[in-house]
Amino acid sequence: MNRIDTIVKTINEKFLDSSFIEVPQEEFISIEQQFGEIPSDIKMLYLKLGYGSIGRGQFSIHCFLKPTDIYDAETARQLDGILIVGDDFAGTCYAYDAKNNWIFGCIDYGGEFEPLLPMYSDFLDFLEKYFLD
Repeated sequence: MNRIDTIVKTINEKFLDSSFIEVPQEEFISIEQQFGEIPSDIKMLYLKLGYGSIGRGQFSIHCFLKPTDIYDAETARQLDGILIVGDDFAGTCYAYDAKNNWIFGCIDYGGEFEPLLPMYSDFLDFLEKYFLD
């Protein structure tokens, strides 16, 4: 079983009250037109799992939210090129810097993007360590 299948299986088995929605193909097309090819692992995770809530308030997987969807205009301007993929409901969003080779990181409560390398190589690595360990 590959790592994406393991993540999907574990989330579905451990968090029975999770709720996921299929990602429309148009979403991938729109993002790739703006930022280039989405990393294959994250794209495959969305295709196999979708986006939505892990458990009741455990974590939310977003489908490439733009900072303007969450933050005020000034903060969002500073996050140009950042695409939000997750939220821990405790003030931290997890995201990719799509303009800089899809670097994975987080946006802290102050609204600044911080790369998470080497702690997490990507969103899948984060999910594995956060939910599978």
